[in-house]
Amino acid sequence: MQFNRLWPALMVAAGLAACSERPSLPTAPEESPPAAADPSAAFGGRTGQARLERLARRTARALRDPAFRADVKTALDRSGYREGKVHFQRYLRENGGRGLRGLASSGGEAPGDVETDAAQAGTLEMYFPVPVHRSAWTGDENVLVATAERDGDAPVAYDLSGRRVVLSPDTPPTVPVLAVEPAEIDFDAAGEFAALQCSIDCGGGGGGGTYVAPPTPGLYMSRIEFSGSFESWLKGSPEYEVHIMGPAAKGDTTNLASFQCIGEHAPSPYSWDSNEKLWNGTQLLFSKTQMDAMALAHPGVPFTIMAYEDDDTACQIKTDADRAGRLFQAISVAVANWKSAQGVEIISVDGSTRVLKAAQSGFKLLTALYSFLTSADDVIGVAVSDSVTGRFRTGTNWTVLNDKVQANGWVQLQMK
Repeated sequence: MQFNRLWPALMVAAGLAACSERPSLPTAPEESPPAAADPSAAFGGRTGQARLERLARRTARALRDPAFRADVKTALDRSGYREGKVHFQRYLRENGGRGLRGLASSGGEAPGDVETDAAQAGTLEMYFPVPVHRSAWTGDENVLVATAERDGDAPVAYDLSGRRVVLSPDTPPTVPVLAVEPAEIDFDAAGEFAALQCSIDCGGGGGGGTYVAPPTPGLYMSRIEFSGSFESWLKGSPEYEVHIMGPAAKGDTTNLASFQCIGEHAPSPYSWDSNEKLWNGTQLLFSKTQMDAMALAHPGVPFTIMAYEDDDTACQIKTDADRAGRLFQAISVAVANWKSAQGVEIISVDGSTRVLKAAQSGFKLLTALYSFLTSADDVIGVAVSDSVTGRFRTGTNWTVLNDKVQANGWVQLQMK
């Protein structure tokens, strides 16, 4: 009888001891039902989300093994990519598939089941998106593994016991969060490693040095300021891009296509990497040669300057026509189609020069040559001259307007 009275107390004590070994989970908007339930149910039955959650849960449970944690820590520390990102599927296959076996054994599964999910998930990246988490995690048990199929979704996280919790989409928890999610970068792009190598030995020395070409004549940006990051914390730093848009085909005054991308993975001299809301410098957007070629191919047609936050493949616009159509329609109504620009040539006594002028355009839609309708790419807005909007901000002369005709950004543009 005395044993029966002690049994409930022993069970409570054992439960408390087990809980104390887990990382402390943050307060969440909601906790999931047991892990056996379909995790996609809360996301409209999306199979992609369910697949990502299975991979995240397996990764979290595998991290109970100190050797697996050390292996993950080493892979992240050795990453040559920005923010310490690691190609998730490659990591699983490396070292004879050691990572794959670790995920499989964590739940008593066959490696083939894990491999199937990984193969069908698209390219995934693994990293700590929050910088303070990246520096704080020492390879210990105090870590969560989170995922989200789409930017803006509430991240779903798992602790090392496999317990599921839905995190705030707006504020990261204090517990370090390792993300396993759709990749934002092209891991095969040579520029990633070139940038790393340049940080080590660029600048020359011993008579080598780096050749600095004279400025290319054209349209330049010297300052840009955004009103927000347009990216959830789980996606890490924003990937801002600027696109020079023109007619998708000769004689087409309705549809736009990207003539030139300015971004992190664009080729020189259009390579521009800014992860902050405010940037100052000197960046070529559209050369005089390109302007001349456009004027020849599309006489009298202006170009449109658009800002993006890329959530998918760099320098490839992926947004649907409905979203773009709403943007162009709203701005057209507000500024009477003055949403484009032209580099106007002025002949003076000293020779010809070009100046940037606001221009009218009848463009209504964005032609996304690589589009698919589920893309999460954020169209930040279209640049409109302050001379048209009457909106002025110190240090800038064009305003980036969104589909509500609100300022999402401000930019200083000039011809050189």
